[in-house]
Amino acid sequence: MIIDNFVNRLGENRWFAKNTVANYKRTVVLFDNYLKAVSLWNRWVEQCEKIKLMDVNLFIQSQRNKKKDTRTCNNYLACLKNFLRFCLIMWYKVEDYRKILYAREVKKKIDSLTDEECEKLMKYFRKIKCKNQKEELIKTRNLCIVQLLLYTWLRVSELASLKVKDIKRELQIIWKWWKRRVVFLYPEDLQMIDLYLFMRKKIDSEYLFVSHSSNCEGKPLSRVSIEKFIREWWEHVWVKVFPHMLRHTFATCLLRKKADLVHIQTLLWHSNINTTMTYLSVLNKDLEKTQRLIKRY
Repeated sequence: MIIDNFVNRLGENRWFAKNTVANYKRTVVLFDNYLKAVSLWNRWVEQCEKIKLMDVNLFIQSQRNKKKDTRTCNNYLACLKNFLRFCLIMWYKVEDYRKILYAREVKKKIDSLTDEECEKLMKYFRKIKCKNQKEELIKTRNLCIVQLLLYTWLRVSELASLKVKDIKRELQIIWKWWKRRVVFLYPEDLQMIDLYLFMRKKIDSEYLFVSHSSNCEGKPLSRVSIEKFIREWWEHVWVKVFPHMLRHTFATCLLRKKADLVHIQTLLWHSNINTTMTYLSVLNKDLEKTQRLIKRY
């Protein structure tokens, strides 16, 4: 019961994104199962007043033993802090959630595509040979998806939730906490979208990108489906690609073109500019070339 109340509050009152709510629920259930498996004092989530900070620390340690990285464990901690805070708001006498400390993360290298790899991927999609009209439709849809992911800052979940009525030159996306963001679509993007909509005119759906498989034709294309067909590139172009990598590529291309860091932050909608600055690590190769300019004696 308390888990459902917590999840409902995240979705309704705090306007968390659907994926965030699902991840939070998954984490609390995981913590609950852990407590039921190891606790000798019948401490679990429904008896939240019995939960000790030691239980949280031991849970995180168990996840580390399962080779979960520091970032994942910190995400678990963030969820459990929010859960204990919720319990406190609901007048349960729980442990002070502010005493939960995050582990220090080692910043990972951000992967992005080079200009040559981007060109290679786009050429691959344009040159796919189609045997019939349906394959031509799927090719156009996939090319449209790749183009939007590569030339805008859209995330996969945001792309999957786009509706036909939303398509304008200035595409407005509602972010979490009802913040509204704007993406600029250029004539090339709008032309590709119009072509795809013309080709699928017999399919009546409010969503922009839909499935064209026989068993679920016309249903909205899921985030998992988009990730699946993008990962299939690996076999054909020998470049390891995942959808969010295209967002990284968008940011790093702007950096290489000497775009202002604050402008990039605004486009990507990072609340903290330090998040945007992590993309600077991708430019190490450019820095190495600069260092090579010095003449050796």
